[in-house]
Amino acid sequence: MKIWISIFFSLVFCLSVMANREDKRLYLKPKTIVGAGEIRLSEFTNWKGNWNPILFRNLKSPVVLNPDSLTEMISSLYLKEFGTSTEFEVMGKEGILLPKNSTITKKELEESLWKGLTSANQKDLGEMGENFRIQSEKESFPVITGTSPVWRSLGRTLHAGKRLFPLDFYYEGKLVHSESVPFLIEEKKKAYFTTKEIPAKTVLTKEDVELRFFFSADSLREYTEENPVGKTALNGFLPDTAIEKKQVRTLHTIERGQEVELVYTIGNLLLKIKTRALASGNKGEEIPLLNLASQKTIKARVQNEGICLLEER
Repeated sequence: MKIWISIFFSLVFCLSVMANREDKRLYLKPKTIVGAGEIRLSEFTNWKGNWNPILFRNLKSPVVLNPDSLTEMISSLYLKEFGTSTEFEVMGKEGILLPKNSTITKKELEESLWKGLTSANQKDLGEMGENFRIQSEKESFPVITGTSPVWRSLGRTLHAGKRLFPLDFYYEGKLVHSESVPFLIEEKKKAYFTTKEIPAKTVLTKEDVELRFFFSADSLREYTEENPVGKTALNGFLPDTAIEKKQVRTLHTIERGQEVELVYTIGNLLLKIKTRALASGNKGEEIPLLNLASQKTIKARVQNEGICLLEER
């Protein structure tokens, strides 16, 4: 019984080996990225046979293959190695091996993109670092040896932010490969910065702010370039914070048209009268008020929000 089991498994093994030897059909992939060193048949075809010959070593430029040339190549190698000829059937139209075995530095990549941007943009970008800074997110970048890299779709204007720039590789005038390369674009901006901590609802003074230039990758925020002195901080600020337009506004302790409580004293009496502000004013400023009862105009000094004090003349 054990003998029959051994014969059965031997037969199955032999049949599988024979079937593998008889199946000499393979498919040539249209494009294959390869590295340095040895390149075997299975790397650019669907070949799964035990015999997996080395066809190329250390390519210095792309190699274009067609089914006929590949058939001749592997048949010749088979004959040389085994001393017997066999027929291979290669399917597919054409394939190309692209050796990605060289790299460029981060600086070289940034300089290459900047050159393309300055040529494509309508406006003069100036020197790199003058109005814009570009930074590659990769410390080095592998390129396809023997090809010409060309930046594509750079646009006619440049904006800050994270962007992917397509890089095309050409071989003998034909596009053979494309990749998207990530970059961080920073634009030089001008804004007012706080010089100290500013509580909310504070009217800014010249000691509170100063104008600075800085680089930013944020293209959505609108910073105030106009002098914000005299405007009110709508929220609190920490020191050295760039002030956005929406964060300050010209506000007054009392706004024109606002209903105001006028307070004044006669002897030991404290009187309060309802009035309406005819002008805006901040604390300590004198503004005209309209007495809602008598319709007469009175001048009073702003005390707090919604309260004015009538002073004795």
